[in-house]
Amino acid sequence: RRRDYLTIVGSAATVSFAGCLGGESSEAIQTSYDCDLTSQEPVSSLPQPTLGPDDATVTVDFFEDFACPHCATFATGSLQQLKNEYLNGESVRFRHFDFPIPVSETWSYAVANAARSVQESLTDAAFFEFSLAAYQNQSEYAYELLGDLADSVGAAPCRVMNDISSETYDQVVADNKETGVSRGVESTPQIFVNGEKVTVPRGGDRYTQISNAIDANL
Repeated sequence: RRRDYLTIVGSAATVSFAGCLGGESSEAIQTSYDCDLTSQEPVSSLPQPTLGPDDATVTVDFFEDFACPHCATFATGSLQQLKNEYLNGESVRFRHFDFPIPVSETWSYAVANAARSVQESLTDAAFFEFSLAAYQNQSEYAYELLGDLADSVGAAPCRVMNDISSETYDQVVADNKETGVSRGVESTPQIFVNGEKVTVPRGGDRYTQISNAIDANL
């Protein structure tokens, strides 16, 4: 189990995490949050985080691993351009799916659990705000950072810490990945427009390929 990779050492005064991060050296990461860590009930299902109307003509699905550098490039670049171009109307919606490869045995799941905690406690919009901030700080991942990012979007840092430590949304994440596998996802990010996989040629522009696919369906 993944829990073998994440050991929580804590008290009501301090939360300390020690994790085996794949090939990286293990180190204890301290946080300044006064969190009383308690086991949380697992959540078996959540709606896909979505931006845009339910009755949109075009649905853009993207499968991501929060520790994937290419996903960070997509989330902070092409996805922001696409949202700016298409979310002003009522014809396009964007849906996030978790697909931990995992690039990192720790962060692929920890950040996914943190983001889903934000989604359930707040809104889909807050989920996307948190996700963008996480990707912007991908090279600096630490548990205290995730608490800070949660706080910055209005979520309770200690709830997020509890959901990370309890792996509250692991089943949600696993079901998302199973959906991706059934749709032929082999790497991340993988984008679908109205169910059709968008293939980006080597050296091609991801934004242009996705935009062309959206326009062809409008």
